[in-house]
Amino acid sequence: MPALSYWTQVGNAGLRTPISLKQANSMDAEAVKKEQKIYYGWIIVGTAFLCWFTADAFGWYTFGVFIGPITQDLGWTTTALTGALTLRMVVSGLIGPIIGPLADKRHGARILMTCGVLVAGAVPVMVSFITKLWQFYLLYSFIGAIGMVGFGGLVTNAILSKWFIKKRGRAIGIAAIGISTSGVVFIPVAHNLIEKFGWRFTLVVIGLIIWSVSLIPVFLFVRRRPEDMGLLPDGMTVEEAESDTEMELEVVWTLKEALHTKALWLLLTGFNITGLALSGVFIHFYPFIEYKGFSGSVAATAMTVFAFCCAIVKIPWGLLAERVEVRYCITACYLGCALSLLILLNTNSLFFVFLYAIVYGIALGGDMVLRELVWANYFGRTFLGTIRGVVMPINLISMAGGPLFAAWLRDLTGSYQLPYTIFVITAITGTVFLFAAKPPQKYRARV
Repeated sequence: MPALSYWTQVGNAGLRTPISLKQANSMDAEAVKKEQKIYYGWIIVGTAFLCWFTADAFGWYTFGVFIGPITQDLGWTTTALTGALTLRMVVSGLIGPIIGPLADKRHGARILMTCGVLVAGAVPVMVSFITKLWQFYLLYSFIGAIGMVGFGGLVTNAILSKWFIKKRGRAIGIAAIGISTSGVVFIPVAHNLIEKFGWRFTLVVIGLIIWSVSLIPVFLFVRRRPEDMGLLPDGMTVEEAESDTEMELEVVWTLKEALHTKALWLLLTGFNITGLALSGVFIHFYPFIEYKGFSGSVAATAMTVFAFCCAIVKIPWGLLAERVEVRYCITACYLGCALSLLILLNTNSLFFVFLYAIVYGIALGGDMVLRELVWANYFGRTFLGTIRGVVMPINLISMAGGPLFAAWLRDLTGSYQLPYTIFVITAITGTVFLFAAKPPQKYRARV
């Protein structure tokens, strides 16, 4: 079995050289371990939490809150406005093959994430000045996509998966709480600010929050992988890694090898079919509740409850996936989403509005964690950014089309009933493909 590849500091020159596991037993790895009371990977997790908290400040959670005010003020249709979100996802997918491989390079992640935060904060500020539809598309869809991909899930999850193997589920779960916390915080903030000061002022506030919360931590703390700092995944010492017979054996798949596995294409198919439902329902949840005759305050409160439920279940989902095969967890997650959509279709009282918010929150809370875990667990961390980036255009087809499809049918029929019925069917169908996506088999080497 190949020895552990370990990077250690050499003298005062600041050079790094690979040495074997046995050679490293009494060297700098122990010194680094003693000097650092907290494994640096947890600092990466904290930084990722802040990124996810701000990445969705003008995204999935809050977009629906802005639909009514912007369309009423500027005279646009729901389809026209939602089309910008769809185009943003398309552009994100197209630049994924460029961004993904850069995240695997030594300083690529920090540069990408720093630039991403700068762009992501600038976009809502600039959008606050628009008067034309094409301006919104240019800023939100094209420039906004660069910011979203730069410090969003593609890069952030790639580096998290490099820092953790055995504890990957809980690490991604903790970081992913950031995106649900974003919903808990920004939904009521956006709703209240829009009612008092209008949507333009609200966007300026959101842009300033993105810069103030994420920029400095990303620039100072992001590092690509533990080996670059003379550390091992999960904070293990060399002795622990050598003696731990239960330590995860890591797979290493190249992009070419991964593309030839059945598992990759089953995952892409399953995520695309379920993604049509998840993205479509998610974006239009706020206007759907208003369509059912409830007030905007009720819709905002229900979305906040949903986001809170998402937040509290992310770590449990991650811990569960460390003990149970991840595809079983994904199956349970998406079947729960399908069940919640049935509740939403029959929403006719305040009780069912909040029952849906709770059930959907518990189920969908596992989506981001499990989705990222399955890619890392199936194909390893070495070329994860490259693999995820290249398949990103395919993986985002339905995520981009779901909101637009729902908006189009809503404008066409005057009701959300038809698109949401279709979404129940797609959620169940996609789950079947994900259940069939068994882990690809390959020789595993110790990390």
